[in-house]
Amino acid sequence: MARPIWTGALSFGLVTVPVSLYSATEDHTTHFRQIQRGTTDRVRIRRVNERTGEEVAFDDIVKGYDLGDHQYVVLEPGELDETAPGRSRVIAVSAFVDLGAIDPVYFSGSYYLAPRGEEFTQIYTLLLEALEESHRAAVAVLVMRGKEYLTAIRAAGDVLQLHTLHYADEVRDPRQELPGLPERTEADPQQLAAARQLIDVLGADWNPEEYRDSSEDRIRELIDAKRAGNEIVSAEPGPEATDVIDLMAALRRSLERAEAGQEARPAGKQQAQDRQTQDRQAQDRNAPGREGDAGRAAKAGRQASGGGKRQPGPAKVSRLPENLNGLSKAELYARASAQDIPGRSRMTSDQLREALTAARKHGRRASVA
Repeated sequence: MARPIWTGALSFGLVTVPVSLYSATEDHTTHFRQIQRGTTDRVRIRRVNERTGEEVAFDDIVKGYDLGDHQYVVLEPGELDETAPGRSRVIAVSAFVDLGAIDPVYFSGSYYLAPRGEEFTQIYTLLLEALEESHRAAVAVLVMRGKEYLTAIRAAGDVLQLHTLHYADEVRDPRQELPGLPERTEADPQQLAAARQLIDVLGADWNPEEYRDSSEDRIRELIDAKRAGNEIVSAEPGPEATDVIDLMAALRRSLERAEAGQEARPAGKQQAQDRQTQDRQAQDRNAPGREGDAGRAAKAGRQASGGGKRQPGPAKVSRLPENLNGLSKAELYARASAQDIPGRSRMTSDQLREALTAARKHGRRASVA
């Protein structure tokens, strides 16, 4: 059972309940020890006196505020606790605010609050249910380890959760931090409709257990591979940025893939197949007889100015690649949709390939005739 990291009392109005504070999260990051290359000798970090080079015991270390010119204000560890007398053991609620009014950027750490004894359960439960029914959070100050924290306390099932918050002056203003705020432009109605439809199709209930730290998993796989003496395979590169001119086509392909109910695949394999698709698209754009970036840009300009007609519906595939074996089911389905092949939604990958091949042969015979 976990040990509390802080004990004190939670106070709201004239009501006070003794509570204990527990960590709500834990770090599963893989930790390494520093060793000297070519040996198994550990490298340790020691606290040394900068002037003499001698090691200093932990109990002999105090805090010093630098005034400049080698002048310091020295503070003993206990003196910091005295900066908030009477408050270091009390979480005093100052206000109750709408929980949704707190911007997520202000949240920092998460903890559990529990009553210190069965005799305090009734008061604890009273606050829990009151917060739950009102959909509000209690704003309070917590003094812990010589530091004062702004906190928000909310009901979470059968327990109170305490979240440490950033103060307003700790949250950076994007207008001052970013080299230039992205200028909001009016979205194309068709693109906006497609994006909203894609969001609806990919909508799901939040289930955190469905997500894993894939980066941490790859680190573990790397350790296991090196331990077994196996070959180490680098991760696939990420996808390239979407060309603005191809944005509508990318939205349509994304929607077709989502509606096809594509089976989940490993992220690395997915990225590799997406990269292959992008490479094929780039080859198609650069092929003889195809308009390049300048031509497509000019066409986009004519459409924007009303000089060209916008073709509704999914983009047509002008030609099929000679080899269909390298395409995913979603890509095959997209081409089957463009060819209007009946029954495509119930076909397997192999059936889609056969249908596309038959459609291509039929098209060739028709052109010869």
